[in-house]
Amino acid sequence: MTLADERRDEVVGNAGADGADLPGADPAPLARGAGTGRPGPAHAALKERWFACSNALGWSVASEWPDPTVDEVCDAVLSGRVGPPLERAMTRWAGARAAAGIGLDETLSDLAALHTAVSGALGALGERRRLGLPGAEGSRLVRVVSLGWTDVACGDLSEAAALDPLSGLASARYLRTRLAEVYRAARAHGTSVGDAYALVVVTLQVAGWSRVAPLTVTGDAAAVVFDAGETIAVVGRSTVVVLAPREGLAARVRVLRGMLARRLAGASGVTGSPSARIVPLPATLDAVGDTLAKLRDAEPAVPRRDRILGFDVPVIAPEGDLADPAD
Repeated sequence: MTLADERRDEVVGNAGADGADLPGADPAPLARGAGTGRPGPAHAALKERWFACSNALGWSVASEWPDPTVDEVCDAVLSGRVGPPLERAMTRWAGARAAAGIGLDETLSDLAALHTAVSGALGALGERRRLGLPGAEGSRLVRVVSLGWTDVACGDLSEAAALDPLSGLASARYLRTRLAEVYRAARAHGTSVGDAYALVVVTLQVAGWSRVAPLTVTGDAAAVVFDAGETIAVVGRSTVVVLAPREGLAARVRVLRGMLARRLAGASGVTGSPSARIVPLPATLDAVGDTLAKLRDAEPAVPRRDRILGFDVPVIAPEGDLADPAD
């Protein structure tokens, strides 16, 4: 008998008197201590059971297993928040694994360990809970974890390159290098970058792997309108940014909007109308990183259909509010 089993039996004995562990009972007080916000016995038992199963499947370094995202996944599982809520927790967990240098193979083994820990769990974990790894539901979770891990692991690689490997446009790293040059030049001449330059931000709504062609079309259209040496780069997964002079910029953006509407009409993978807007540059170079991060975070989520619970639920994130009021 493992320590997790002993703890489970102890809690089952205590819970049986008041019916907290009977079928249909609310697992939330067990997941989080009632009124304390701290992990309850169910949370602790699931976490320990998951860790034990992961070790049995070959987890290499025990000290690297604990992470705040592990607690987030445990909370989601114990509260029954399957579907998109669980997938978001699993995506953050997989990204944290990638950021810690843990390989995809070991991450997927850890996912299998979670399934093992949950599938037969009773007692301290409350009513029996099935994570749903077998079949189509399991394929969905494996895909979610794989993409969450890849976005972080491969995102680091793309950030280190001068060119985006998919679209052939400049990378976010090159854009930051170019912006640093512009800010140094403005400082040397005693001028303000925001008075002379701005960012033109084109946001696409694309589905899955079909984003490559729309990004390429958008880059080609931007190169036609901005053909005087402006920097055209990809920020995030579906945002094209142009560093351009302020003079005559509003008229050029209108031309770009019309061109994109014609070229992307009915294009495969495009799920909505592209938006092109002017975003002002901050006063200092230090603030540029925050501006680019906000642009990336404001990207619409990938439209998809969720069937884990038997429902069709399109998931679309709200757009950001970075548009230039003057545009």
